[in-house]
Amino acid sequence: MRTSPQVTPFEARVARGFRFEVLRYGPATGFVPEPVDLRVLAGPREAIRVIRVQLRASHVLGLTPHEAARALYWADQGGWVQALGALHRGEPCGFTLLLRKGRHIEWHVRPVLHLTLTPSGPPSRAH
Repeated sequence: MRTSPQVTPFEARVARGFRFEVLRYGPATGFVPEPVDLRVLAGPREAIRVIRVQLRASHVLGLTPHEAARALYWADQGGWVQALGALHRGEPCGFTLLLRKGRHIEWHVRPVLHLTLTPSGPPSRAH
């Protein structure tokens, strides 16, 4: 016996968020961006927190001592404050590190409007 599938009604709404992306460029890809991370985050503080955490762990990316120091300075001593201010003003922000062998990696965050779907009621049977 066949049963009708349950259908959950959804409500669509436009929400504000922050597009977070990390791109890596290198000679192996002809310097075409290679996505490392992409997500939409709810607020500017969350976006900056993710960058700070990733920069603190960036020593595993093969950074020179100078670039490792730049990453830690941005994450711990002030660069992030200006970036947070830019996001609160509705402006994008970013940070770039040079890797060994001519590669580099970029973090970008920009305010966006995006569509969210949320269940709007109990499931019903499809006809």
